[in-house]
Parts: sequence; structure tokens; C-alpha cells
Amino acid sequence: MRVEITAVFLLRGERMFDAFDAMFFESCFPGAVSGQAEVTFPHCGTMLTVRVGDPLGDESYCCGECGDDFHVDWGHETVAPL
Repeated sequence: MRVEITAVFLLRGERMFDAFDAMFFESCFPGAVSGQAEVTFPHCGTMLTVRVGDPLGDESYCCGECGDDFHVDWGHETVAPL
């Protein structure tokens, strides 16, 4: 399989943006571009893909494996059981 990546340049003000800016932004702020991120639940160790509403805020989720609730603080990159 051959994959070809093409950079797209957009002029916005005096700054040039390319296609890799979105990948960089997503790596710094999980879910900021894609709207979802992977989280490992602290109780059972299950890796879950969850929706991210605010990449700098905090949200609560429920584990699909064990049914326990947990809290994710995206700004501080912490995961804690409720």
C-alpha cells in the first residue's frame, strides 16, 4: 500500500499554515481536532476511545468493561476514578 502525504499551505495573515499543524495541535491537545481521544481507565486498565467536548476542560465518562465512572481533566492530562 502506498500512502502519499501532500502538504497544503494556507495564508492566514502573515503566518503560513500547513497540513501538519493539525497533527501537531492534536498531539498537544488530545481530541482538539479529531473530537476523540484514547484513555486508559485506572481501575481495570481498559483502553477506551472517548469523545472530547473541550480539549482543555474536564469531563466524566463510564467504563464499558467494568461499569465504573471516571473523570478526565484534559488540561492537566489526569484520569481519576469518581
